[in-house]
Parts: sequence; structure tokens; C-alpha cells
Amino acid sequence: MGIREKLNQNQGVTTGVTVGVIVLALIFIIWQLVGGNSRGSIPTQAFFTVDNGATWFADDIKKLPPFDHEGKQAVRAVVFRCKGGKAFVGHLERYSPEAKAQIEKMRQAMPASKDGKGGPPMPPPGPMMGDLTFSGMEVKPAGAPDTAWVKMSDFQKAQAVTKINCPDGDSKEIEPVVP
Repeated sequence: MGIREKLNQNQGVTTGVTVGVIVLALIFIIWQLVGGNSRGSIPTQAFFTVDNGATWFADDIKKLPPFDHEGKQAVRAVVFRCKGGKAFVGHLERYSPEAKAQIEKMRQAMPASKDGKGGPPMPPPGPMMGDLTFSGMEVKPAGAPDTAWVKMSDFQKAQAVTKINCPDGDSKEIEPVVP
């Protein structure tokens, strides 16, 4: 008798085991999201730069780039590290003025943050936020002139900017760096 026949004969046991596996998987996911380990916790900070990626600093992930930081415009710095190498800024991100205004308007309409830390809440996920990210986010290579910003909606150009390789040309050994 094969496995399929055994499973069909014991449908109650099969259902119980399946439900148990699903419950364990959900518990594991929730445990990681609420900080069960440092890798699974939800980030509260991101890297930003005011000098085109030459240096970067950690700040509140809720800040919408570009924003004023000590009198200079800060944009998000997406930082990577190649295996055994130094961290580097792969590309920069910012919102267009129109998208930033829409996100700020959405934040104003949302109830105050309940996390006790104050500050505006993150915009809700969903179709509207996805559209703003796609149409309103701009990217450029670190160190590139200010005229090099490309909208994420220009898929081919944006993909060329956001595809990061290690100095040796290998993209398999690259990992994102988070604060």
C-alpha cells in the first residue's frame, strides 16, 4: 500500500498533522516579526546620505527622503557588502515632491502612532502605496550627478541602477547591510 492510500484511509490524522504544521509555521513567522531574533525583527532605521553616498548615517526609517539633515538634503542610501569586503552604497533613493506630498497627506489622515514612540505612522501597505512607490520613487547610482535620478516606473533604467554587483562582478556573494 502506498502513501496516498494511507493518507486517504486516515483523513483525520492527515488533516490534524497538516493543521499542526500550519500553526507551527505561523507561530514561527509571528515570533520572528515581533523580535524573536535580531534578523527577523522589523527594522526601525535605514541608512541615509547627504553627500551622494560617500558617507552614510542611520536614522528613523519613517523619514521620507529627501529631508533636511543638518542643513543638507538627505536621501536613502541602500548599503551592501560583498563577502569579506567593506560596506558600500549601491544606490540612492528618494521620492518625487508629488509622491512625498501624497504620502505625507496619507500619514496626516491616519490615526496617531500607537507604538508609544510618537512620530507619524508608516503609510499603509496596499495598492495606493505600491503605486506611489512605483511611480514616485526615484533612484540613482551613488556618486552620480543630480541629473541621474530615474523614476522606478522607468523599469529598464531603474533596474540597471538597482542591480548591484560586487567589484569582481559577482552578484551572488552580495548582501544588504541594515543599521
